[in-house]
Amino acid sequence: MAERISEEKLAQIRNETNIIDVVSQYVQLKKRGKNHFGFCPFHDEKTPSFSVAEEKQIFHCFSCGRGGNVFTFLMDVEGISFVEAVIKTAELSNIPLDFTYDHHTQDNPMQSKKEKLVQIHEEAAAFYHQILMNTVTGQAALDYMTNRGFTQQTMQEYQIGFSPSNRTALFQMLKAKKFDEGLLQESGIFTDRQGQNELFDRFSGRIIFPLRNAKGQTAAFSGRIMHASQDDETGYHEAKYLNSPETLLFNKRDFLFNFDKARSEIRRHSEVVLFEGYMDVISAWQAGVKNGVASMGTSLTDEQNRILTKTADKIVIAYDGDRAGVEATKRAIEILERNKHFDISVFPLEAGMDPDEYIQQKGPEAFAKALKNNRETVIQFYSRYLKMNLNLDSEKNRITYIETMLKALASLDSLIERELYMKDIAEEFGIPIDILQKQLKGYQQDVLQQQPDRAPVRRSEAQSALAQAAYPKTNNRKATQAEQSEKQLLYRLFHFEEVWSYLQEIDADFNFIHDDYQTIYILYEAFFRQNGAVGNIDQFLDRINNPALQNLITQIEWFQLDSEVTYQEIRDLVHIIRDKSSLQEQLTKKQAEMKEARKKNDNERLKSIMSEIVSLSKELKATPK
Repeated sequence: MAERISEEKLAQIRNETNIIDVVSQYVQLKKRGKNHFGFCPFHDEKTPSFSVAEEKQIFHCFSCGRGGNVFTFLMDVEGISFVEAVIKTAELSNIPLDFTYDHHTQDNPMQSKKEKLVQIHEEAAAFYHQILMNTVTGQAALDYMTNRGFTQQTMQEYQIGFSPSNRTALFQMLKAKKFDEGLLQESGIFTDRQGQNELFDRFSGRIIFPLRNAKGQTAAFSGRIMHASQDDETGYHEAKYLNSPETLLFNKRDFLFNFDKARSEIRRHSEVVLFEGYMDVISAWQAGVKNGVASMGTSLTDEQNRILTKTADKIVIAYDGDRAGVEATKRAIEILERNKHFDISVFPLEAGMDPDEYIQQKGPEAFAKALKNNRETVIQFYSRYLKMNLNLDSEKNRITYIETMLKALASLDSLIERELYMKDIAEEFGIPIDILQKQLKGYQQDVLQQQPDRAPVRRSEAQSALAQAAYPKTNNRKATQAEQSEKQLLYRLFHFEEVWSYLQEIDADFNFIHDDYQTIYILYEAFFRQNGAVGNIDQFLDRINNPALQNLITQIEWFQLDSEVTYQEIRDLVHIIRDKSSLQEQLTKKQAEMKEARKKNDNERLKSIMSEIVSLSKELKATPK
């Protein structure tokens, strides 16, 4: 950093930034009372326990315990330094900075290596894009993309490129830019040929799609052949798509193509469209559908599911209309339904058609309109899926179809939806609806018996729980009564100037029992004396370098206490802490003496000490609350 960030500049950035605006770019937040809630970005969870207090400009997770202010959040979620978090916050809030920062000086070796690998990929992406857009070598690929309906603006937006047939051209360019050859080998862009002094481009002769991570950085590539190739004499058939192997930057299980561009639109509508391939996503983007993403291959993973869970409530599956696409849709539904979070629908396509072809044949407006209005429910999809795989001319298959549909209906939450589908089945197969209802009840009992202790939490239940909870549950260790008193006292010290006078009058030499609370007390006293006013906890958090203390401070800030404080309250808190502290010190001392007596095999002394420990323990428990 060229110079230190001034307190005035930090204050300006804090004052002109709303933590809700920043966190909302990473977590889908919903307002419940004063605060906003969502799924924690730092751990996996099935019910939202992550909260942001707009009034206090801090966040806290009641499950994993993480907490802090806007800078802390960015440091944790992006894995960046404090200075980088300040700069990013300023950029998000359009606040000009009057200094420069060389972040390489403070990087750890692993972070530095990752950044160099990103630089390699960014340089390669620019090289491929230049070849496609401005050279004779890339003209055939450019014509192919243009004929497919992609505009130059779209190709520039996604930095689509072309890898030339000269397999060493990229290596020579990167080597000339002084990139380390070992890192080039680790990038996944090249293949190594034994006995050769050069690395060979693995994507040679392919149209290149840069794969960007959630930050918008190029982390890998996918290369697509222009035309389907014929099997050669060896029976070898060239794959349509060739992706980068997994590297330090790239893991296909937690990667979603276009997530960096689509994230804001997904959050705006709380809806994501899931496609099979990159071409579908890009065609849809060009057609005005900006909330589309694609997984790596047709199989959605649990990791990708968790990413989407934190971003949207509704998901539309728009896979290809062929049998493989329908099977992939079924697998995706099974994964998405595991945590009962999504409202899932399916965009049905004709057999053999994919979204890109739909747009080419019927136009972008028709596609956007159909995607919005022509959707199947999960039950409707299952009905179509079963009919594809069962010949309903057979009585046995008709029974199988009806029983399978009833089992699917048994898990539905909506009574109205269940009755509508039951009526459809009854009319289609000429079966009295009361017979179907009787059979359905049996399946519903089976569903309940399968999960006697773990009924799945529905979205409506989770939202209701959030609306009712004044203080959400936490998995953290339960605090002792003395520790709760310490937290309560600190909260009062954070927000009421008169408490400092009360504490001085009650006990001028007061100390907290636990080291963490005493440390916070000392640090906040210095902060309070310097500022001349209490409060400003989001500013105080910038003075704390210890993440555990930051989490503890934000946890204390979520206390819900009376808006008025009394001298008697502070006196009672001090009394509990002081008495518990004295008894706890005696108990700790006696426990140490007991260990010593055991070492010396002094049984008489051991009995005496154990008796004293029992008495002290009883007295400690009996101390007034």
